[in-house]
Amino acid sequence: MRVPLKLLLTLIALAAVTSMSNAQRSSRVLMCKNATLTALKPKPELSYECDAQLNDWDEKVLKLPARVAAIKTLVSGLASFSNPAWWAADVVDLGVCDFAGKPGTLTREQRRSFVEGEYLFWLFGNDHIRLVLIPDPCYQTQYGGSNAFLIYRSGGRVTVTQVLDGFFSRADNPLTVAFAKLNGEEIVEVATWSGGLNPTLTNYYFVIDPKTGHAVPKKIFKGEHGPTNEISSAMLFNDNTASAPLKIVRGQTLARSFSIYLDDPNGKIDDNGRTLSLKVLRWNGKLYR
Repeated sequence: MRVPLKLLLTLIALAAVTSMSNAQRSSRVLMCKNATLTALKPKPELSYECDAQLNDWDEKVLKLPARVAAIKTLVSGLASFSNPAWWAADVVDLGVCDFAGKPGTLTREQRRSFVEGEYLFWLFGNDHIRLVLIPDPCYQTQYGGSNAFLIYRSGGRVTVTQVLDGFFSRADNPLTVAFAKLNGEEIVEVATWSGGLNPTLTNYYFVIDPKTGHAVPKKIFKGEHGPTNEISSAMLFNDNTASAPLKIVRGQTLARSFSIYLDDPNGKIDDNGRTLSLKVLRWNGKLYR
């Protein structure tokens, strides 16, 4: 069966994005150690009764009282994730144990499945800030409808904040997390992509409020209605390292400038049937604009 050119290019582009998140996993020995398996916690579940009168794509699902109550229960459960061994374990190692279910080094076939997207990653982060991505049983179920929570640990205290509500994507493993420092603050980047024939990248930025321990939006972009913590860009089919958009976290710092691609009927970039324009945003000390 011949794959249409546009779809093929889309898959190639999405594979390039996925490869960025797979780099850390593919460059290391993938082994489930006994200690990591012992520290592993099963993926939490969001459980509530779906409304049979609503389609799963209807945003009214997001406001269902049963769903709101279930999310509160889930947040309380995540706040119990205080085991030092779990926090000390590397998130990739925890993912390997979650995938394998037993100690040992992954076989070649297991490694391929783990690295290339057949395993759906749900845990991201470091030794004091982690993001968990939990499937939603009633919302956008055909497109991986889910909810993201940032868990922050300081001393013996664990605080949970919901940062994405009703997120969905046509891409497999459509989310990564990165960290950067800015004026003494640790910034959390949650990078997502949409999949589909016209893929879009969207990043969200947060910091931890030192008083409450909750994640709050870090509004570092000039928006139409004031500063915002969210930035989006079209994703080129024929992408490359030099022109890749939303390269904001570089190492442990924020870039001085980065590019985005905008849908523009008068744009000069012909990207397989859609016209785009390139915009470069620069840091002025307070905002990218």
